[in-house]
Amino acid sequence: MVRLIQKSGYIKAGSASGYMKYIATRERVEKLEGSSPVTEGQQQLIENVPRDFPDANELDEYSGYRLAPTTGNASALISAVLDANAHKFSNRDGYMKYIATRPRVERHGKHGLFSSQPVSLDAALEEIEAHTGNVWTFIWSLRREDAARLSYDCAESWQKLIKAHQVEIAEAMKIPPDQLRWYAAFHDEGHHPHVHAMVWSADPKQGRLAKEGVKMIRSKLTNNIFQDEMYALYQEKDVS
Repeated sequence: MVRLIQKSGYIKAGSASGYMKYIATRERVEKLEGSSPVTEGQQQLIENVPRDFPDANELDEYSGYRLAPTTGNASALISAVLDANAHKFSNRDGYMKYIATRPRVERHGKHGLFSSQPVSLDAALEEIEAHTGNVWTFIWSLRREDAARLSYDCAESWQKLIKAHQVEIAEAMKIPPDQLRWYAAFHDEGHHPHVHAMVWSADPKQGRLAKEGVKMIRSKLTNNIFQDEMYALYQEKDVS
């Protein structure tokens, strides 16, 4: 059975770091392609990846680079690692701008941010900057072939999915449904098309995400995404 990959974290109030300059300029960085040998600069960056990002070895881009250390594979790996960990080295408004405007984001006008209602990026940035509580981050991704087969290779499908499970997400995070706030963006990236989401409570004193909540959210989304295939499997078992 194919699976939904989920990563979660949070950004504390006032959090920032030295990677902000990278985040602010990421949309102007050109992704390198080609099969020429990896550059010295790329190699130096990648040597630190296992130490700085221990879960990077789970990425298809990492195994691809190990098999063929080319400029194209190195660029894909660096991009995937930084994209998956952007919430760790950015403050919340910088992260929001990053996911809304980075390369390969599916745009709706000038940006790629979506929510349960039409989104103004400027208004969303003001809202997140004024929020004094924690903001939780999620990345949901599927392998390229699974996303294409299940029609989750576009923002519209992910938007419908998240909207359909707003109440369950709020419940899992100990947030009253009417206080739940979320924004997301779809990135049509490499081996794993994925969605970045930022979630919080309008009341900064509310919200908590324990392991049980993480599992609950992943389970609800997984069951929805694969419900047709699961139904077909159950039918086959009934026939047998």
